[in-house]
Amino acid sequence: MNGETAPEGYEVEKCGECEAVDEEQTTSLDVDDPLNVFRMPKKMTLPEKVKNTDEVIAKNLRFWRETLEKQKITKVLAPMVDQSELAFRLFTRKYGAQLTFTPMIHAHLFVNDGTYRRNSLALVKADRPLVVQFCANKVDTFLAACRLVEDVCDGVDLNLGCPQMVAKRGRYGSWLQDEVDLICEMVSAVRDYCKLPVSCKIRVRDDRQQTVEYAKRLVDAGATMLTVHGRTRDMKGAETGLADWSRIRDVVEAVGSRVPVMANGNIQFPGDVERCMKATGAVAVMSAEGLLYNPLIFDDSNAHIDTWKIAAEYLQYAKKFHAGTSAIRAHVFRICHHSLLEYEDLRMRVSLEHRVEDFENIVQELGKRATADAQAGKEREAEARKLFELIRNGELMNAIEVSKQPHWISKPYFRLKEVAKESIVGEGEKTFREKQKEKLAQTAKEMGVSMKQARKRERRQLAGARIIEAKRTKFPPCARCKQPAGQGCTMSKCKKCCRYQCKTEKLDCKSHRYLFASQPSENIQEIYT
Repeated sequence: MNGETAPEGYEVEKCGECEAVDEEQTTSLDVDDPLNVFRMPKKMTLPEKVKNTDEVIAKNLRFWRETLEKQKITKVLAPMVDQSELAFRLFTRKYGAQLTFTPMIHAHLFVNDGTYRRNSLALVKADRPLVVQFCANKVDTFLAACRLVEDVCDGVDLNLGCPQMVAKRGRYGSWLQDEVDLICEMVSAVRDYCKLPVSCKIRVRDDRQQTVEYAKRLVDAGATMLTVHGRTRDMKGAETGLADWSRIRDVVEAVGSRVPVMANGNIQFPGDVERCMKATGAVAVMSAEGLLYNPLIFDDSNAHIDTWKIAAEYLQYAKKFHAGTSAIRAHVFRICHHSLLEYEDLRMRVSLEHRVEDFENIVQELGKRATADAQAGKEREAEARKLFELIRNGELMNAIEVSKQPHWISKPYFRLKEVAKESIVGEGEKTFREKQKEKLAQTAKEMGVSMKQARKRERRQLAGARIIEAKRTKFPPCARCKQPAGQGCTMSKCKKCCRYQCKTEKLDCKSHRYLFASQPSENIQEIYT
């Protein structure tokens, strides 16, 4: 769990700064480079499981408390599906995140599908300490997934907090909380047969005492750390509301002397971390949605810079560490959320583009427009910064006042139920959602179909537009034969030329899936020793 040397037998990728374009150049990877990207091999074989000794179990139980205290960790990036990818994890680390979680990974697919395993987890030594989070509902599957990563991260986490309907259909996340015996069996199995400390991320139950008993059962089963989200599983979407920090404090008072407890919920401004820790007694604070809309909230000095500048810097990380299109699109949408509501043409372009360069062009155009707005609204910006400073220093946040501030400054996202409608638009004006609904109703009337059917057709048109846009993409020429190069090829080659160079120079290519340098090993014992 120390991450000091390169993984033996793991697939090594070159980050964006190391791309080779000269076919005669022989590239050697520095295995000690902390920014080299490692991926799980497709073929992995687990050795026979061996039960942990009492000494190992006791060491794992102490691990997180000692690590959090020694490294003074208080600011944590939450696990988010397709959002806490490697590029975003490293970006938030630059601005204050001290512990990061991977996106939630499906344990069953991770164990049984080599392609999913390889694509779902990207690692660098600079991204430590790191926790890999799984969702699962079978003991053997969860244990196998945890054992596969036991040498490439610092801990594993069981997702018991996802409230979405897909989690209900899949019987995982917060929808598993009614099967406490099964959960405890999964946690105990990892405690007994995996080298890593196991933790759990939960939501509070409807009843206070029920929540406390739930937490106690998890700790008794072997959980070495708990993260408590101060909302119930029914608090989602438009019904999200505010997290109840007092419910988190109940758990801290019940089990905080045995294992560290982290708090999650309502982290929207600099200063919220300290306020939350004081109110709950938690040892650290985790943020999810707050960091999505402002990845700099852990950095007091930079927390409220222009959103387009934040998006532009994130895109540099996305390019360097090969973030997926869906992750990039989602991050640009959220970081620039308030500005994109002002410029519908740019919002539509974000939903259609596929390449990092195209997203960079959109952000650049957004920057020009936002800068012009900022020049015309200097007084508003000065007032906004004064307000944000007061909130950071402890003044109670007024959601209506915050929502009125200029769109180009990073600020929290509020749902309509949390903020009065009149705070978002002027008198007599309509919100963005109301305008979209009115447009949809007009379309449905013209087509003679229901609103639901019109929405389906609109989505199909958008999907078709994305395909057309992708087909229009002009691929750069191959550096060797001038045919179109493969999209994402680190050597800017077509498939045939890339294979020739990879084979002759013993290189790997993620895009074309050539692994001449990294021969997957069936032995996963020597990973980070």
